[in-house]
Amino acid sequence: MQSLLYLSAAEKMANRTFVLATYRHLLRATRIAFRDDEPTLTASRHYARDQFRKDGRLASGSTEAGQCVEHAQDVTKILRENVVQGKKKGDNTYKLNMHEDTQRLDNHTATTLKGTTKTFKDIKNATF
Repeated sequence: MQSLLYLSAAEKMANRTFVLATYRHLLRATRIAFRDDEPTLTASRHYARDQFRKDGRLASGSTEAGQCVEHAQDVTKILRENVVQGKKKGDNTYKLNMHEDTQRLDNHTATTLKGTTKTFKDIKNATF
């Protein structure tokens, strides 16, 4: 592992650029997932900003910084592919906020997951 002292100026800038791109992707994912829910959208963006500011104190190129970026990328993936909000339209009728990135499973697979709790690690490593 390289120390911050041994990173060139170009490597430091590349790390910064990569982290900022991850942050922008996360903000876009919140906008897609919570597009019609202003309070949740605002709260999720504030939380992301606060976490990035807190983690911004970590040394560039450190293991901890890398883990934080990886976590942000994982959250972005979940928001884009797995979070679907719905609005009640009537008795037992909901309008879902589906979009092109929403992961769609067949009915059999969805039925087997119904009522189960999965961690991101479980979902990430699962094969469907």
